[in-house]
Amino acid sequence: MKHFKLVRRFGSVVVGAAVAAPAFAAGSGIDTIFAAVDLTTVATWVVGVGVLVIGIAMAFKGIDLGKRGIKKA
Repeated sequence: MKHFKLVRRFGSVVVGAAVAAPAFAAGSGIDTIFAAVDLTTVATWVVGVGVLVIGIAMAFKGIDLGKRGIKKA
């Protein structure tokens, strides 16, 4: 019962602080940083590099398959 009285006494303060926290976090600096970073260019670059790497690997594989075909003929 002793702890229940403390909860009743300070419960409204805790709820009030929890409600006020998102309002504070909405204007924080981390949101400004995340808003400034444009991930579409990063995603485009990553996809482009991936296609390039796979293309080079397939080109080398094609050369090896061509050599194997010539040896068997």
